[in-house]
Amino acid sequence: MRLTGVRVGVGDLEGASERYAALLGVPPVASGEGRRRFQLERGMVELAAGDPARRAVLFAPDDGPVPGAFDGLDVAIEPPPPATPPAARAAGAVTAIDHVVVFTPDPARAIALWRDAAGLRLAFDREFPERKVRLVFFRSGGITLELACALPIPDGASGPDRFYGVSYRVPDLAARRAALLAAGFDVSEIRPGNKTGTRVASVRSGTAGVPTLLLEEEPRA
Repeated sequence: MRLTGVRVGVGDLEGASERYAALLGVPPVASGEGRRRFQLERGMVELAAGDPARRAVLFAPDDGPVPGAFDGLDVAIEPPPPATPPAARAAGAVTAIDHVVVFTPDPARAIALWRDAAGLRLAFDREFPERKVRLVFFRSGGITLELACALPIPDGASGPDRFYGVSYRVPDLAARRAALLAAGFDVSEIRPGNKTGTRVASVRSGTAGVPTLLLEEEPRA
């Protein structure tokens, strides 16, 4: 299994496609009836007409293991889309999915699923008591699958994992933010990211209800 992107259900496909084209700076291509795909340099976003509450994490099959279940998370394992000529992109367009965030009540269960059963590389596992969260990162296809768990973990914690949001990489955060503000998006001020050497801004509208973060790596001295 190789992480390839996310699928977002939308009630108004044409309207959502227009907003995501502006958000990402990338035009969509049809990817089947009732679907539009935004292909980034790394990762893709697919909008699907239908249930606006549906959120799925997309994987491409490989020679590795495939678990029989995903702890309640909506996961689609599908062949990657056919290669298409590069589309014209806006200046400063989003280049990649940096990470996909999933909430889990049980990080030990998440490790058993994603590392042991699915074969993804466990890249990071740390508790942040001051933020009351434990973060577990798995790397696949150049994208991070981030499992977040609230601290302290209650005894006997259970329940399904659930899709939360997406973080995108941009080459120039200030320019991308300015372009989105001009297009009518609600975007937060730029702030330091949780990872040293990054800056981020939250996009609070036009994302079909998906919590969305723009992330820029600060130039190294």
